[in-house]
Order: sequence, then structure tokens, then C-alpha cells
Amino acid sequence: MKQIPPYVLIRHHPPKNNSHVEGFVPCIISWMAEKYNFTFEYVEPPDGAFGALVNGSWNGLVGLVVLGKIDVGATALSVTYPRSKVIDFTFSFSDDPMALLIPFPQLDSTISGIVKPFQYEVWIGIAFSFIILAFVLWAISRIEWNINRQYFHGKTGWFPQFWFLFRSLVNPNDVIHFTPATRIVIAAWCLMGIVFVNSYTSSLLCYLMAPTFLPVISTVQDLAESHDIEIASLKHTSVDSALFAATSGSFAKLGASLRAHPENLLETLDNIEDIVFYQRKAFPYQETSLKQRIYDDFKATRQCRLSIAKEPLFPDQVAFALPKKSPLTTVYNYELIWLRELGLLNHWVNSFLPRPYRCSAPLSSLRPTSNEKLTLNYLSSAFLLYGVGVGMSILAFLLELISSLWSTSQVIRATPFYNQPIGSCA
Repeated sequence: MKQIPPYVLIRHHPPKNNSHVEGFVPCIISWMAEKYNFTFEYVEPPDGAFGALVNGSWNGLVGLVVLGKIDVGATALSVTYPRSKVIDFTFSFSDDPMALLIPFPQLDSTISGIVKPFQYEVWIGIAFSFIILAFVLWAISRIEWNINRQYFHGKTGWFPQFWFLFRSLVNPNDVIHFTPATRIVIAAWCLMGIVFVNSYTSSLLCYLMAPTFLPVISTVQDLAESHDIEIASLKHTSVDSALFAATSGSFAKLGASLRAHPENLLETLDNIEDIVFYQRKAFPYQETSLKQRIYDDFKATRQCRLSIAKEPLFPDQVAFALPKKSPLTTVYNYELIWLRELGLLNHWVNSFLPRPYRCSAPLSSLRPTSNEKLTLNYLSSAFLLYGVGVGMSILAFLLELISSLWSTSQVIRATPFYNQPIGSCA
């Protein structure tokens, strides 16, 4: 038997050297033992491995089955083709994908939050509308000025038109004289500006008050191409066998990463939560077991440190392992099918899974508390824009000052000597 909670959980009691076994798989074994009136004993593989072909022989739990040292390999053992050639698998009692344990998603940076309410296409459209509408107003003004210069009181330059449009959108307090022909255009622009400003402010408030969590990776391809997250795998499992056997695609890249970093091939699952969190690793394992580990880590640290990637590494089925041509295979298959039809398999596995809690909630549902206030972190983008504006204002002031001083010096140099007053000798 191989420990893999919540399928199998072995609790050792050192004083009397006793062990207590519980979990989803022991429920199945106990149910069959009661029905067929047999006794059983749990045996753990000495090397702690699930089983892989190493130097021509099978190790771990699969090796114990092949050598006939145990009658049934009772744990969440992945069904693979190489293993099926040396042992018999029963009917699958759980479809449990090989998911990826990753660090918990982090809050999206608010440094660019001031532009987040609109997509970049919208911002580009607004900028183009400024330029195009300014040219339209300039063209209308020039036409009216050419037709009737005596009664024309508006401005004909392009920049005054552009500057008024910009001011009317960001701070609608500007006043400029327009001709009657341009008032309809300006009225339409002001109406559109009201819609944009109200949409922007409401969306900005929602964005700042509702945090957005960004996962470190979402897919297997993301992991293969990531320079921040590396894969770590347990030795002698179906995962490292599949990655090392791959010759192309994302699996081949992940296999190459494990070859280049053999320290990421782990002997045991000790401190795997800290390894994933602090060393920023992605660890593939049965999804059901990962959910249990995330819950246990939350109880120990009271923090959401870990999560599961959106896309699993590959689909997986788990089953019992028996020796080739074992007469028990037919019996186990029949009972497992019967238990699934009765709904007992789902009932047992759900009884050992953790109840919903904060870290298990979907990322889209995570929200701050009702009394949370805006902090400097939320307003960082506004302060960034303010700093850029102040910097540009100071730069413009300095350039204008330099230009003024330079112009003054040029005027002084250009003044003829004979225009200067001449003092008289006493």
C-alpha cells in the first residue's frame, strides 16, 4: 500500500509501533473483506515508489506485485501501458487527472490600472477621434473664415481645436468661441465625452475595488515556455516516464528541463508545499490528492499559498494492481462496477475531501471585505500619472525658461553699440 491522501492515509503511532489506515481505498478493501470474509494486512513499499522500470527490473509497489510479495496493490496507482504489460489493472475506480500544483495566483499590479477600464483599441480610437475631429473643426472654420471674414469670430488654428476637445473630456470647464456650423459637431462630441467619462470612472472604481488574480501558469504550454516556473516531479512515477519518453512538443521540453535540473526529481513528498511555494515549482500529481494537500497547508499556515493550474498535465485513471492472470481480477472488477453504480465510490471519496473554504473558491469570486478601503497600492497608477504630469510640467517650465534666457541674450547681442548711451567726461 502506498500513502496518497485522501485515497490512503497512514498514521503511525511510534510508542507501540502501530499504524492506523484510513481513506477512500481502505473503505473499498474493508467493504470487500466484510463481504467475502477475508483478512488483510497493509504493506508499504520499502523504497516508497509507485513503480518504474529501472535497470531492467520494476521497483516500488509495482515491483512488489510482480514479485508476488503482495496480492493487491491498493492505492491510487496510475494506469499506464508499460505497467499493464507486467501486471493486471482492475476497473478504474477514479478518473483523476494529473494536475499541476503551483503557487497561488498573485494580485494583478495596479500600476497600469488607470488604463485598464478600456482596452487598448478603445484608447487608440479615442486618440484618433481627437485628431480627426480637430481636423474637421479646423476645415469648417477655415471655410467659414474664407467665406465671411468680417463676421467670423472663431479660431481657425488646428491646435486650439484639439486642445479644446482634450480639455472638454478631462476637465469640462474650458470656453472657446465656435461658429454656428461647428456647434452641432461639438455638442455630439460633448455627449460622447459624457458617456466615456462616466463609463471610465465607474469601471475604474470596480477595477480598483475588485482585485484581479493572475495565475502564474494556466496551461502545459505555459509551463513549458515559462522562465519563472520549473517543473518538479516525483521519481519513478507515470509523470517522469511520460516526460522522458516524449520526443516533441511541450512534454519534450519539460522532460529536457528535468534532465537539465536533476534536483527537481524528488525522492519523497516531504515539504512539497514549501518547495512549490518558495522555489516556485509546478508539481504534477493526482488532482484529488493535491486538493487535500492545499487544504492541509491552509490549516497549517492560514494562508492561500497554493493552487491548481487550470489545465492538467494529462488525464489519468487510477486502479488496483494485481499479478498477471490473478483470479481476483474478475472479482475486483465486478465489485468496483457495482460500487460505482450504487454511488458508494463517489460517496466515499467526497467524504474524505475537504469542505469548501476560502482557498478553494474560484479566483473570479474572490473579493475584498465590505469595509476595505482604498490604499496606496490601489492608487499607484494615479500617483504614477500625477508624477509624470508634474515631471513634464517642470520640464516644460525649464525649457521655456532656457528659451527665454537664450532669446534675451540674443536680443542683447544684436543691439548696436551706437544705440547705447555714452557718458560725458567731466
